[in-house]
Amino acid sequence: MISSQIRHYVPGFDEFVQEDDAEFAETGLKVASVIRVGRLAVVEGEILLGAIGQISSERLQRIKSHLAEWLMRL
Repeated sequence: MISSQIRHYVPGFDEFVQEDDAEFAETGLKVASVIRVGRLAVVEGEILLGAIGQISSERLQRIKSHLAEWLMRL
């Protein structure tokens, strides 16, 4: 889940996308936002209407690493 409610940011777990990040324009976001790793969902691709933007492969790797580290602690 992506939220503009940055007060929900969990350091070391969530990913904070700031307006001064090099890739910010590519994300399609309008304001600084938090990718809330603990609030991810799996949905069928055919129910999605389209994409508004994308994140870098480096950011995606960090998100995957944070999620994997959290799952390994369970």
